[in-house]
Amino acid sequence: MSNTVLIHLASGVGNIVFSTPLILAVSEMGWIVDLRVDADYPATIDLFAGWSAVRSARGRAFPLPLESYSRVIPAIPPFYWGRFARLYRYCGNALPRPPDSLFARDEQAYYFEFARQLGYPSGQRPFPYVPVSPSPDYGVTAATVVLAPGCKTGEMAAKRWPHFAELAAHLPDLALAGTRDDITGLEFPPHARNFIDRLSLAEAAAMMASAGLVVANDSGLAHLAAASGVPTLMLFGPTSEQVLGAFPPHVTVLRVGLSCEPCWNAARLQHCCGMVTCLRSLTVDRVLDEIRRILVMDAARSEPCAGGKMPYPFG
Repeated sequence: MSNTVLIHLASGVGNIVFSTPLILAVSEMGWIVDLRVDADYPATIDLFAGWSAVRSARGRAFPLPLESYSRVIPAIPPFYWGRFARLYRYCGNALPRPPDSLFARDEQAYYFEFARQLGYPSGQRPFPYVPVSPSPDYGVTAATVVLAPGCKTGEMAAKRWPHFAELAAHLPDLALAGTRDDITGLEFPPHARNFIDRLSLAEAAAMMASAGLVVANDSGLAHLAAASGVPTLMLFGPTSEQVLGAFPPHVTVLRVGLSCEPCWNAARLQHCCGMVTCLRSLTVDRVLDEIRRILVMDAARSEPCAGGKMPYPFG
């Protein structure tokens, strides 16, 4: 018990991915880490299978044996805390939760503050990471661009870039990741390898990790791809990338930059009357230019092709 810690995670895929620097830091300090994962998508727990930083990971079906740990870390977003606060009412070994204002400024820093309380050095913070390896099982290679066009339904669907189907027509080697809800109303060309609703979350992560580039909205799959190490192009509009914390160098954020964006936390979608003009104004040509730049830059870091020229994987 003296060196064991329970880290309690909750909420969406992206929120849980952003908590992984905390897991890395606590493990690095020599603690034996168990996870309790109360995820919106129960299969999120599979992302931690076989990770050396974690001894065990359990879902909501298991009780919380808080008293059996030296320290308990309730690394739960403030908007989810009301569901679990009662569990910690008499928990003397739980670390204090950081102020909600920190979450609003930097979500990763909010989770990582627990590692600081345990003595992790200031000025250091790992990037989000998931233990995912590329897989040959899906026919996805470094020439493949994976499109992840989804996000949650309802108001969260305003984060979706509306031009994915048009973009797909310009990409001869592409694959689709996500769920059926993600592609409602979108018609993709027949040459797209369609993994929609065909892969588990862990399998989708391995498929994306095999690609040359993942293009996605501000969504759980985008942040999962980034945490797997694959070059990731994230398309932002009404939401802010700044409040999520630092991204690693292989992540590129692209937005139009209208004066009204981001608006998610103040006057949400009011300036454009819900039309999400920021994402509608982000053209396919601009996204294609960024895809070319990223893929050529990535190829330049590896082996040049014959004649020293880098081929584009699309017309």
